[in-house]
Amino acid sequence: INAKRQQGRIFYNAGLIYTNLTRYDSAIFYLNEAEKMALLMRDTNLLVNIYNANALLSNYQSDYKTAVEFLTKAATLVAESKNIVHRDYLPQVYGNMGHNLIAEKQLQKGILYEKKALLFANYPDEKRYRLMLHLDITDAYIKLNDLGLAKPHLDSARIIALNLNNPVLKTMQLNTEGAYFAATNDNARSLQAYLISYRIADSMKNEFIKSECADNVAKAYLKTGSLDLAEQFAWTANKISTSLSSHSIRASTYETLKTISSLRKNYQQAFQFSEMQKLYADSATSDASQKSSLYLEARYQSVKNENDISALTISNTNKEIEVFKRNRLLLIGGLFSSALLILLGLLYRNSRQKRSLAEKDAALQQEQVKFLERQQQVLSLQSMVNGQETERTRIAKDLHDGLGGLFSTIKMYFSTLQHEQPQLKEDALFIKSYEMVNTASEEVRRIAHNMMPEVLIKIGLLQAVQELCNSISAGKLLTVTLQSYGVEKRLNASTEIMLFRIIQELLNNIIKHAHASEAIIQFNKEENRLSVIVEDNGRGFNTLEKETTSQAGLASVESRVSYLNGKLSIDSQQESGTTVMMDFLLNENYIQDSQDK
Repeated sequence: INAKRQQGRIFYNAGLIYTNLTRYDSAIFYLNEAEKMALLMRDTNLLVNIYNANALLSNYQSDYKTAVEFLTKAATLVAESKNIVHRDYLPQVYGNMGHNLIAEKQLQKGILYEKKALLFANYPDEKRYRLMLHLDITDAYIKLNDLGLAKPHLDSARIIALNLNNPVLKTMQLNTEGAYFAATNDNARSLQAYLISYRIADSMKNEFIKSECADNVAKAYLKTGSLDLAEQFAWTANKISTSLSSHSIRASTYETLKTISSLRKNYQQAFQFSEMQKLYADSATSDASQKSSLYLEARYQSVKNENDISALTISNTNKEIEVFKRNRLLLIGGLFSSALLILLGLLYRNSRQKRSLAEKDAALQQEQVKFLERQQQVLSLQSMVNGQETERTRIAKDLHDGLGGLFSTIKMYFSTLQHEQPQLKEDALFIKSYEMVNTASEEVRRIAHNMMPEVLIKIGLLQAVQELCNSISAGKLLTVTLQSYGVEKRLNASTEIMLFRIIQELLNNIIKHAHASEAIIQFNKEENRLSVIVEDNGRGFNTLEKETTSQAGLASVESRVSYLNGKLSIDSQQESGTTVMMDFLLNENYIQDSQDK
């Protein structure tokens, strides 16, 4: 048995070595052999390490869906294990789960898992994992454009890196440092950090890290205006990433090459690079992969809840059996002697008291079971709403970057033709075609803006709602007024998006069904309570007889209010208008000062 266990660990170490050497086929073979040995020996320690190694291998290949599946297996093993030693694997599992969610652009969820991992202490190889956790959190906050929260984690990572003689971790720290300086527009320090990272990666002969570093150097040179050097490093990263099947890095290099060609006014080549970038970006992070990440995270939470429900059910059954046995003993004791009637009466009264306590305990446990079931329903609702917002964001980005960019290129071609052939200015068909292309371009921009307004992300909820009110009022069919009291701080991003969608849906219902001329939106905040009121002077409706045409909109509003754990009430009478009132309790930990934003 010890020999087979030793052989399994040898296979596991071989898989790690081949992963670092970017020989993925050999790595997969040895990790699969190690998993067979671990399952045969029922070695939980080795199995968790193997699943984490497989997740790392999938990350290198940009297959984040498979990576999350392996991490979910590892988390389930640790959660089900009764061995305290296995809890030492939780920081590694949570950290890897957070890393993959951040890679899948689920930034807030990724930060949550990374911070869970930071709460653990005194486990093997703690400094190395803490360094990677701080780097992942820094990367996520940079992508959220929250540099104030990113810097403390970057400083912590820099201090830890000084005490570790690990070139791989050093390149990771320098890459994140370069990204931070790039976000602060300090291009010189950003380029310096990326160049040092590239030299270390080149000396290690680690092709995957080298390709990532080369891509970062290319972007840094592009920002400084050194187009030739930017192109040289971009092609170096592209060549390595092609051999490694790393679609995300390959897509990034095509983005850089597209920008270089545009600056050189080689628009045909820029268009070709744009098509290649879109192809490999879709391969690296597809919509199905994002939904799978959300689903797998929800499935992991669901498994934990189901285990709790099962434990409560078993406990309830055992207590019912105990009550049955106790009653049977009392019945037998009553037949022995009438001399023991007094004692038997006392025992019976005692038994009744215990039975009452057992029944109350059983009722309490039933309530706990129902609570866990409701919690599962809320979790499913949250996953569905997050999936909808992810889909809206993806479609809006595709419309803006893909179709919008294509219309811009067509308009550029029309302008070039107009300058080269002045007689086309008098051609009615040419003028009509140019106007239709311009109209289509504006319509695509409008649709993308409605699906994910930039002002909501950059400035905040109130400004986005005000812009929506101005846009509707400009049509002169409905005048919308916004009033705000006590809302001096921004809410967290997901809460603002949900509230904006609710307001958007209610205004759409007013326009379609209410036949109103005026509407008022009020935001009232007192301490941690937020009240949102939407009123109109339309024809109203009978709330007991909801119309089919408006039911879908109201159902959408109710689901989003439930997502935010709020309360919804509707007051409406025919020909007297409608008032929709919503109350929410805000967690102060998720409120940020607008100045910090």
